[in-house]
Amino acid sequence: MDKFASEDTLETAALTQLDHMPAAILEASADALHRHLPGPTLFSLKGHRQDPLFVTVLLHGNEHTGWQAMQQLLSRYGDAPLPRAIMLFVGNIQAARANLRTLSNQQDFNRSWPIADNGTSQQAETAEARLMQQVTATVKAASPFASVDIHNNTGLNPPYACLNRLDAPFLHLAQMFSKTVMFFERPEGVQSAAMATICPAVTLECGRIGEAAIIGETAAYLDKLLHLPALPDEPIDTNDLRLLRTHAIIRLPVDATFSFDGSDADFL
Repeated sequence: MDKFASEDTLETAALTQLDHMPAAILEASADALHRHLPGPTLFSLKGHRQDPLFVTVLLHGNEHTGWQAMQQLLSRYGDAPLPRAIMLFVGNIQAARANLRTLSNQQDFNRSWPIADNGTSQQAETAEARLMQQVTATVKAASPFASVDIHNNTGLNPPYACLNRLDAPFLHLAQMFSKTVMFFERPEGVQSAAMATICPAVTLECGRIGEAAIIGETAAYLDKLLHLPALPDEPIDTNDLRLLRTHAIIRLPVDATFSFDGSDADFL
């Protein structure tokens, strides 16, 4: 029987905090992490620069690229010191076990982060919201250099970056990953919006899962951030950026049909 394979793993567990990354975990696939970790885990790994890079992966359990990129990155260094400290939050391990975005009895991990309103969280009082409040407070106390939240898409989207603020350091952080950048204000409760009140923060949308090239590119991007002394504060060259904005979210009735290829449906 798996070490943590009890029924308790079907609920959002309390936060585990570790100051090291056991080699066995680095070799585990996303759907096997429950064998090594009891639940959501925040790793604090030391580096030459003490202001950490904060990275979140598996906020959605079926989006694996972030975890695979971190496996590549940390395996490169082995026992050697990291150029910069890393705080790594490995999120919905229970959903990853089932290869689902979110379990039916959970609130979406990337809709559960603190919503700032005069410094007060406006989230509903759920187990997931309490968890993200704890993670946010712990990371804030470490004065992070930057924050990167890594996701996948279900469609044929190219990799792109998402921002909740358009200050120069945020734009540079995004442009280092992709020239296509999406600015959005909804939905609320996302990691990047919560962290944007603390440090430059970006969400990476890395296309579909399992694509080796983007896994390697994401690992290289994170490695570049580990070596970067500071994010530039000067205005970014707009010729190097394609900035888009989300104006609306369309939600279809559950019984509606839709198509992207022109075939007959309720919504084309």
